[in-house]
Amino acid sequence: MKLPVWTANGALMLCAIFWGTGFVAQRIAAQQMGDTPFTFNAARFLIGAVLLLPFVIMRPSLRRWSTWRGGAIAGVVMVIAASLQQKAMATVAPGTAGFITGTYVVWTPLIGLLWGMRVSRRIWIGALLSLAGLWVMSIHGQPEIATGDLYLIGCAGMWAVHVHVIGWCASREDALGISLVQLLVTGALSAIIATASEPVSGEMLRAGAGPIVFSAIFSIALAFTLQVIAQSAAPPAHAAVLLSLESVFAELSGALWLNESFDGRKWIGAVLMLIGALVATVTAPRDTAPPRQSSGRMPQESG
Repeated sequence: MKLPVWTANGALMLCAIFWGTGFVAQRIAAQQMGDTPFTFNAARFLIGAVLLLPFVIMRPSLRRWSTWRGGAIAGVVMVIAASLQQKAMATVAPGTAGFITGTYVVWTPLIGLLWGMRVSRRIWIGALLSLAGLWVMSIHGQPEIATGDLYLIGCAGMWAVHVHVIGWCASREDALGISLVQLLVTGALSAIIATASEPVSGEMLRAGAGPIVFSAIFSIALAFTLQVIAQSAAPPAHAAVLLSLESVFAELSGALWLNESFDGRKWIGAVLMLIGALVATVTAPRDTAPPRQSSGRMPQESG
């Protein structure tokens, strides 16, 4: 399921919107369900998998070992990233969480360098502009590093790894098959850990039902599937710049639903991020996609 580059960019923008608004749902869930990140993630990822299942169940890709292997690797990385992020949401505001998580815009090309992935100057400039916008939008006064921030720094690193894993899988396997398997693995692992370490109860799940369902539909079933499909055409560092715009939508959503401020400073940061996204993507080759790789090496960046 290959896409023209500009269609992939649109899909990645939708991912950013869904994930950005999802920070509000995660914050509300943390307040209503307490410190139970694995329970929340188990519920939303398993529901997301069930929602996606009718569209995938008859696809031949589910009968291939390579689909399950790729989806399982993505799922293991995702359960670490999502759990660290949700753990932090009990004490970190959505906008700040969006900022720190969004630093994967720089971690992604840096990690790519470890296996010789070429990243163009245009992508680096766009990533650094986006990082500057994140800083202006989210940090004011004397910066302080709290425990929740440390969780999110680890989360950002794992999301960068996840972007690379999905980029590798998307050029080789069926996008819907990979998406379903990673959701199932993430949900199942989260459920096992939740059962062993958290006070899981029906009352708790009912308390967080609204955020769970919202997140399962938009942040999980739709967004992660769009990400896999889009990354069949968009290389990892390119994708990371667009996905980092989730921070802008996290700030806007926090202002709309949680009465957080969105002042002139944040508008300046949002504009810088948008410019960074345009620099990184607007001059990309039209209607081209990276060739399907036959070897085990990670695909190299273009542009």
